[in-house]
Amino acid sequence: MNLYEKYRGRVQFVIVDLDRGRSAAQKELQSRYYRGYIPHLTILDRAGKVLYNQAGEADETALATILDQALK
Repeated sequence: MNLYEKYRGRVQFVIVDLDRGRSAAQKELQSRYYRGYIPHLTILDRAGKVLYNQAGEADETALATILDQALK
């Protein structure tokens, strides 16, 4: 994924695979943000505020804009 390469080291990426065992932290993220649709993407800022929480395909340019704003 291009976003991973661009933001690696500055953004923490967490993948929750529903077909595999999940850690306690992943289970917490799943219960808090996931609403049953795949794919689902949630972006949180440093304080844990939701900046993006949507199901379906996401536009990479729009996500990069959200991440750039959060990193300022």
